[in-house]
Order: sequence, then C-alpha cells, then structure tokens
Amino acid sequence: MIVKVENLQKSFSGKFVLNGVSFDVKEGEMFALIGPNGAGKTTTLRCLYGDLTPNGGKIELFGKAFSSKSKERIAVMNEERETFRRLTGGDYVKMWSLLYPKWNDKIFSNFALHYKFDLEQRVETYSIGMKTVFYVALTVASNADVLILDEPTQHLDPLIRNEILKVISNYTLEEKKTIIISSHEIYELEEISTSFAIIKEGKVLYSDTVDDAKASHRLISRDEKASQGEVIGLVGDDTLVKTDKDVGRFPKFEEIVLGYLGGRREFIPF
Repeated sequence: MIVKVENLQKSFSGKFVLNGVSFDVKEGEMFALIGPNGAGKTTTLRCLYGDLTPNGGKIELFGKAFSSKSKERIAVMNEERETFRRLTGGDYVKMWSLLYPKWNDKIFSNFALHYKFDLEQRVETYSIGMKTVFYVALTVASNADVLILDEPTQHLDPLIRNEILKVISNYTLEEKKTIIISSHEIYELEEISTSFAIIKEGKVLYSDTVDDAKASHRLISRDEKASQGEVIGLVGDDTLVKTDKDVGRFPKFEEIVLGYLGGRREFIPF
C-alpha cells in the first residue's frame, strides 16, 4: 500500500473532528475522499501530509511512518490556496523546482501556455480561479509519487473544470502516479476515481473500489422487498441495499454515495 490509514483520530479543543478514519490507497489509484462540507476531509488530508499531528491512530506512507524524507515524494494542493506575499509566478516555479527532484518543466510550461499564466505577476493578485489552475499546474509538474488535491476544481468554470479533471485522470494513467482527491462534488468524481472512501462526521462509512461498489449494491423500488440485502439508505423513493442477489437495478456511483450519506433508515413500503 502507498497510503495506509488506521483508526485516525483528531480533536481540537476537546472536540473530535476525526473519530476512527481508516482506508488504504494502492499505487496508481485515483482515490476520492468524498463527503459533505465539515465531514473531516481536509483534516484527514492535513494529517496525511504532516500539517497536523493526530491524537490517535496510525498513518503509513510508502510502507513507513510519515517523515521529512516523505515530503519530496508528496505534492500537496491545499484548499485555502494560500500565497506568499510579493512572490511572482516565476518565483513559485523556481521554489517548486528546487523542492522536487523530479520536477517536470515541460508539464508546467504546457499549463502556462494553455492557461496564459503571467509569471511576472504576483500570485496573490491572480483571480481565485487562476490560482486554482496555477496550483494544479505546480502540483502535477512536481512529478511527485503521490499528489494530494483538496477540492482542486473549486471556483472553476465548467469548461476548465472538465479540462482539469481530464488532466488529473490522464496523469494518473500515463505516469502511474497515485492521487488522493477530496471533493463534495460527487458527480465529477465518478468518471475519474478508481477507489474511494465516504466520510461523514469524522467517520468513514464505506470504502471500496468504484467497480466493486457498483457490483455489490442494488437499488430496490418501493414495490420490491428490501429484505434481500443489507439496507443502506434511501435514494429518492428507492432503497440502496448491499447484496449479491440479482434484484432491483445496479446503482450509479452518485446513488451509492447518497445512500450512505443519507444514513441507514427503516424501509417503509408506501
């Protein structure tokens, strides 16, 4: 496993934000951490790359506990899009190319040409959308073994959002890199994710590969019996169940996520 998280716990001022988060990420996977705002996604990622110290649990990266040596193999795009004052785009490129031994200048240059980065302009003056694309470019060009992307399409218009998702997906496939991406936008993750974990209120409700999740769940209409599997939750008027029986219909990825986030409920056949 490239990343292994076991029973991760984190609290702030006595209030638990993470309470038993566990999941694994294999090499070459596009792993999605999915959940609503405030579910604990960002806190989990910050623990992964050493920005926060967990109160309990264990994190392994590349088969070892996190250390300073791990950092050159991990590139992070955080949700805040924080910038250093007065540094230009060119300054950032110099800094990142020094931090990452495998830095790929060609990848960054292609981003810069396509999105027309002004590398002489201070990054703090970029628009929020341009900052997002700029940080995606830096993270991908780092050529690190693991990329951690927190809400990488936030504040982007639909066209650029689709381009960025395609770039990230192709990068995983062609370069065989491992990517951990967090988002509350379920629909955009179905096309690119290979595995995932659904997180809510600081707990992982379910983790699996996308293909196995689709194969092991069914949506049962209100006219069918839901007793033929484990009831997960309601999706509209239908009930999501976990079963190996040929009942109902196969759900979409979005419906699986919504079923788990909605919580287990008693089935009412009317």
